[in-house]
Amino acid sequence: MLRSISKGVKVGESLSDWAIWSVVTEAAKEIGIEHFCAHDLRRTCAKLCRKAGGDLEQIKFLLGHSSIQTTDRYLGSEQDIAISLNDSLGL
Repeated sequence: MLRSISKGVKVGESLSDWAIWSVVTEAAKEIGIEHFCAHDLRRTCAKLCRKAGGDLEQIKFLLGHSSIQTTDRYLGSEQDIAISLNDSLGL
């Protein structure tokens, strides 16, 4: 997703984990967020996809998870007992 553009590295090579972490944490600090990391961006992307109606299986693929249960835990999916899915069936 992120490609390096510095003089010492050929354009197109992937950034290291440390470089991504550094860019994200420094940018977060500049806008006043102290405890933020690149993984937070990944989780936010997944949650926004789910909120927009994204299929859990597609989000699993996006995140590279091998198990749908991992994706479900990752998203922190919670059931809303007050608004049950089967209430709208009209039975």
